[in-house]
Amino acid sequence: MIIVDISNEMYNAAVFFAKQRIVYEYPRKGYGKYDEKHHLQNLIFGYLGEFSFLSIVTEHFKIKYKGVNDRDRFDKIKKEQFVYNFIIGTVDDGFDFKIKNKEIDVKTYGTKLLKLNENISKYNLLIDERQAKNHIADIYVQTFITGDNKPEKVVLSGYYEGLPPINNRFPKPAHAIQVSQLKSIENLLEKYF
Repeated sequence: MIIVDISNEMYNAAVFFAKQRIVYEYPRKGYGKYDEKHHLQNLIFGYLGEFSFLSIVTEHFKIKYKGVNDRDRFDKIKKEQFVYNFIIGTVDDGFDFKIKNKEIDVKTYGTKLLKLNENISKYNLLIDERQAKNHIADIYVQTFITGDNKPEKVVLSGYYEGLPPINNRFPKPAHAIQVSQLKSIENLLEKYF
């Protein structure tokens, strides 16, 4: 598990992009209250999860290529084939990031803000069955937004390779696995980055 502090810049960017994206966004109903306020919160939380993943990957590359001159570092990172698939205005391709040929979809729990000390191991990584019918990413990363009264930290709780088993206990069928069964983010960075 990796915890990332939410900076003002990160939060402001998430709010800005969420307010732009909501105009183009498909109204996703099914896992909680749905209205514009909650939909906007889901988008903000989703961006915070993605930005946090981007920040840990960037930090990983900084450490991996420390001491390498700028031009060589650029060439080495280019060979990693890392992409942030940031899309507004159309349906995305079913993933947020790509490293070489592996697609990574960051899933952020957006139903509510969790308390800073809340036990997240009882929660699940969820992939909506409809989404899975459209596209399956190679890797799913689960994140949670925590704070006392406002978003303060992003918890990158772990990842799963492939699609978890279907679970019909939810309001709508979803592929699910408990957070306690996910592999560590550190393992993901070592294995793929």
